[in-house]
Amino acid sequence: MSLGFSRIDEYEARQQITAICRRMYERGLIAGCEGNVSVLLSPGKILITPSGVNKGYLKPEQLVAIDDEGQTKRRDLKASSEFRLHTVAYDTRKDCRAVLHAHPPFAIALTIANLPISQDLIPESVVSLGRVPTALYATPSTPELADGVAELLVDHDIVMMARHGSVCIGTDLVSAFDRLESLEHTAKITFIARSLGPVNPLSPIEVARLQSMGGHPQSAFSAAEREEALIQEIVAELMKRK
Repeated sequence: MSLGFSRIDEYEARQQITAICRRMYERGLIAGCEGNVSVLLSPGKILITPSGVNKGYLKPEQLVAIDDEGQTKRRDLKASSEFRLHTVAYDTRKDCRAVLHAHPPFAIALTIANLPISQDLIPESVVSLGRVPTALYATPSTPELADGVAELLVDHDIVMMARHGSVCIGTDLVSAFDRLESLEHTAKITFIARSLGPVNPLSPIEVARLQSMGGHPQSAFSAAEREEALIQEIVAELMKRK
């Protein structure tokens, strides 16, 4: 066991995963047999949802324990075909203890339209989400898809996969699920705002201020970028007065 790693009780983890899956299903973040959720029980041992099972009706005993290679001792159920998304997340981020892959409709729709998740429209999204990158499209369940997501997880807690869905990680299931909910809420607001007309984002200076509050160093503006943003705001205000 790695130093500093706190093992998670498997019985409790099974109950939590089942509850989170039900909430994802009830909120329309997954449908049918879509989506997958996992918890890192201990180094080399992952508890993950099974393949081909509706997560809204999942039972704790149906969860599958796998190793780093996706291997399991169970013969009655197979682990999710997207297990690589989970193993690369745990390998990439040593602070990660839970992974949620979902299919949030509004967030996916924005990737299909090649539009960003505009977290600069409302302050809460800037603080809670940081920048949300989108991995290039790759066939689901392939190593290429997992590798593309892993590159972005280095500096982000949420990654969108073009046309496919989201990957949210956390130090526990609750924090990962909170990110998923905030992601889809922001995507829905973005969709509605764009449908009503041109959007009016927060100023770069305000975004930088909010990002520092949210603790997203990968998203924060540098001093030079803040200065440039301030100059742009001053120029824009002068242009209005002409």
